[in-house]
Amino acid sequence: MEPLQMIAFESARRQARQHLLDSRPEAPRVPYRPTARHEATAQVRQTARVHLAGLLRRTADRVDPCATPSAG
Repeated sequence: MEPLQMIAFESARRQARQHLLDSRPEAPRVPYRPTARHEATAQVRQTARVHLAGLLRRTADRVDPCATPSAG
């Protein structure tokens, strides 16, 4: 393997191992308490996703019109 491939492989291996260790039943759990800032950010993300989905749906209907257009 080339050095860059080796670095990427080791990084992926470490991340996979950490994910495995974090998912074990005896792994420590930290209770999640969202702050107002996190809730606002989540709301903005959700609004952006819904808006983007609507745009993509309308674009798809223009590119490939069908007898029954998709909802939205």
